[in-house]
Amino acid sequence: MRKLTTIIIILLITNPVFGFGKEAPDQVLTKYLKSLYSNNLKKTYSYLSKADKSTISRVEFIKQNSLDDPFAREIAKTVSSLRKYKVNETVINEESASVNITVTSPDMSKVMGEIFGPFHGPKSMENPQEAARYMLKQYLKKGNVPMVEERGTFTLVNEEGRWKVLLNLTQ
Repeated sequence: MRKLTTIIIILLITNPVFGFGKEAPDQVLTKYLKSLYSNNLKKTYSYLSKADKSTISRVEFIKQNSLDDPFAREIAKTVSSLRKYKVNETVINEESASVNITVTSPDMSKVMGEIFGPFHGPKSMENPQEAARYMLKQYLKKGNVPMVEERGTFTLVNEEGRWKVLLNLTQ
């Protein structure tokens, strides 16, 4: 009997149908932003509301937001790993939630200025673009990168017991 009680308690705690184990709106928003900033667009699309998905197909969403250049994708992932997320306030109603969040990211205009402002490289350099890419990657990986804060408020909607990001996309 004790074993059966333990199993039932575990199922109740881990099963979202019973209201336990569900992701809170701020958790969903943070996952959405992380996947967006790291250019994982298939995953990003999965966090969108039905209303947004009815406005834009997954293929079109990926096409519009994709970073085509492999170097840009690599830098996006590196920059994304340096981002920090702080939820300032979450207001939850029955069918919607409002999440105010601060995202602290590398200040890429300062980063570029610090790297490429003094960069002159030797005139005989065979591949200056590759040298610049190398310098940027090394700078971002070293830490102590100048940061900037951006604050925003997002709306999420409750769809079948799961929170989805509502962007109010229009055609």
